[in-house]
Amino acid sequence: MLIGDCHNKRGFGAIFSIAIFSIILFLFSSGIGSAEIIYVEPGNSIQDAVNNSTSGDIVIVKAGEYQENIVVNISELTISSEFEDSEEVLVRAGGKNSSVFKIKADNVTISGFNIIGLGETSSALEASDFLNSSSKGSNFSNSSNSSNSSDSSDSSDSSNPSNSKVGQASNSRPDMPTSQWNGISCPSAGICLEQVNNCTIEKNKFFENKYGVYLQNTRNSTLLNNTFFRNGIWLDEGCGENLLINNTIEESNLVLGAHCWDNIMFQNRLSNGEGISIACCGGNNLVSRNEILNCSTGIDIYDVQAKTVLRDNQITDCKNGIYLTLVFDSKVYNNTISKGNTGIFLREDCHENELSNNTIIASNESGIYLLDYSAGNRIYNNYFNNSLNVKAENTDGNIWNITQSQGTNIAGGKNLGGNYWANPEGTGFSQITSDSDSDGICDFPFNVNGSDFDYLPLAKPPCIAKVDLTATAGMSEIKNNSYFSLELTETL
Repeated sequence: MLIGDCHNKRGFGAIFSIAIFSIILFLFSSGIGSAEIIYVEPGNSIQDAVNNSTSGDIVIVKAGEYQENIVVNISELTISSEFEDSEEVLVRAGGKNSSVFKIKADNVTISGFNIIGLGETSSALEASDFLNSSSKGSNFSNSSNSSNSSDSSDSSDSSNPSNSKVGQASNSRPDMPTSQWNGISCPSAGICLEQVNNCTIEKNKFFENKYGVYLQNTRNSTLLNNTFFRNGIWLDEGCGENLLINNTIEESNLVLGAHCWDNIMFQNRLSNGEGISIACCGGNNLVSRNEILNCSTGIDIYDVQAKTVLRDNQITDCKNGIYLTLVFDSKVYNNTISKGNTGIFLREDCHENELSNNTIIASNESGIYLLDYSAGNRIYNNYFNNSLNVKAENTDGNIWNITQSQGTNIAGGKNLGGNYWANPEGTGFSQITSDSDSDGICDFPFNVNGSDFDYLPLAKPPCIAKVDLTATAGMSEIKNNSYFSLELTETL
């Protein structure tokens, strides 16, 4: 192990990434003159470097392969790979029943590692083979450190989310999340954050852990730009105000356990797994701009009785796009759901929810399915184009339009009102019903389900001839790069 001299910066810019350089500048500008840079080379121990560090230090792990379980109990510590490209540093679990990294202090950053567990779905060797096949020829050192510094309180966790739908809270249906934490120790995970605040997990890749990142009663922490294969993200009970941004999850899921409040899941990509699940008793969570492909359910929420917002998500080829059970006073809008069995499913007394501006197309069974006394929901300005748009059993009393008002509706008309009702054959109510005054509203109401009516169904907009205005006057092409600013304080 090498402990660097903070005053010796020779070759610094050529070795370290911009991210690490920024951290160093911040430390010096903050007047923390005692901060150390500690280097770890193959054959040495990351745990030893942590044990020899103090608050504010930076541990830099050089390219190679390491095998150990690391407990981080030093606050304001940064542990990072040498290069910004995480392919260069591989950390394997040293013990099957412990987390690779266990974080037990605030303001810790873990960045730029390949983290491989000893999961049940495949061996670490298979995970390494998968890694090497996708790492553009990166070579790892054959040396490893078998020293194990795992916390003695770690214990085996027999539950495995990859083998079953996420567990259940009390009085919940069988496929919803439950706590996996026994209140004493972390389960087996790539990184476990245990009752900490303001930590950052970024630019890591996780393979074959029972859980990729597991949060226990953790707040104000950020998971950013991580990649997960056959393991995902699990926030256990009491996690609040965490940011999960731009993570990629393959063949797994993202779970919010019970009593989780004010978390933001933004621009994540999930595929070939179980999608996003939110358990009971929390609220004010935001699920926005996520892409969910070929999952059993896109977004699944159970027994949430406080405002949660699902907006601007793209859900494709999932059995159920959005599945709400016992959900009250939440908003579902601007989502695009296609090619599943059911677009949006409301069951077991879902009420007082608002569903608007959603596009639901090409569903095999129904665009929206209402079951078991789900009533009092406002459902308007949605675009339905399915062979069967609405299926309802034991439920009525939903509101299918708002008062007519000026504004461009989801079909391109000039007034807001109800929903657009289409089918793939071109014979849907909105496609064939007249709009004599061209106000964008059909001349007749639409009987949605027995006693429920959409009194202001949207009309098919008039066809407008396209005019080619292409000009070739030698002007160079202007590229418009859109910019999206995420407001972290969502007004519900």
